[in-house]
Amino acid sequence: MPLENLTTFKAILWDMDGTLINSEPLWVEAEQELMATFNTSWNETDQIACLGGPMPRVAAYMANKTNQQETEEFFATNLVTRMEIKLAAGVAYTDGAKALFDGCFAANIPMALVTASSRSLVNAAITSIGFERFATTISCDDVSESKPSPEGYCKAAEFLGVDIRECLILEDSFVGVTAAIASGAAVIGLSHLRELPSSPRLHVLPSLRDINVKNLQDIYGRLVFA
Repeated sequence: MPLENLTTFKAILWDMDGTLINSEPLWVEAEQELMATFNTSWNETDQIACLGGPMPRVAAYMANKTNQQETEEFFATNLVTRMEIKLAAGVAYTDGAKALFDGCFAANIPMALVTASSRSLVNAAITSIGFERFATTISCDDVSESKPSPEGYCKAAEFLGVDIRECLILEDSFVGVTAAIASGAAVIGLSHLRELPSSPRLHVLPSLRDINVKNLQDIYGRLVFA
């Protein structure tokens, strides 16, 4: 497709944790609780190291931090179970995300959710997010390689019948932004605790507050012609 035809995005692909929903504090709680059962602390350095997953990497980090007192599978299963309970109890949107989410839905923009979290965690969060608004949801269980592989984003675009270059991805972690950039889409990255990778197709924001559909179109246009 000629570059001059890519002037407006055709779909939005959302990351879940830390981008659409404010689940990072819940992850920290769950991680701290789990580490406490091994009399091990969990601080901001640990949080940053594990931000964005995927779960096998987090589980390996936890097993190593506790001197292999339990298997990686144990940590993964235990952490997911704790998070399922927390997410099912309700989780808030991130700053500005609900207004933007509502605006995109009202504008009939096709949307997909692409997360490194498991299908069970996606299902646990469903009552808070409203998954009927998504044409498809892609979890780590739906791909052969999770983020930082771009497979999930490419799979979502294919399902929507949209060229990945005509998609705008919203992400917040280094791992997630790496996957988004590798997919070939335009990317908005939310800067939280960790510096994000650089790319001419990446626009970094502190949050989604004060961002609307028009803002997104303007940003997309600048990224495409960067």
